[in-house]
Amino acid sequence: MIKLYRPTECSDCYDIEATLKEMVVAHKVVVVESDQTIDGLDPKVALPAIIDNGQTICGLAAIATYLEELERFVADWRRFQSDSCYIDDDGKPC
Repeated sequence: MIKLYRPTECSDCYDIEATLKEMVVAHKVVVVESDQTIDGLDPKVALPAIIDNGQTICGLAAIATYLEELERFVADWRRFQSDSCYIDDDGKPC
């Protein structure tokens, strides 16, 4: 599951959250207080940060790039995971 770690006050984080919601991907938002430490998150990591499958993405530019790539992945996944049946040239289902 994708986890977004964000500070309490972060106007850009609302956009990140909205993008994740619009994509309808499983994610969790963790609001981190300034003096709070989180298990699994290096205290040196600047917030906001996303952890996805063990990969840590931090910084607004890196997160924006990650979200663009995720949007493409999700779109492809949904396109090829439909309930459609494809027929090859010989009339056999694939």
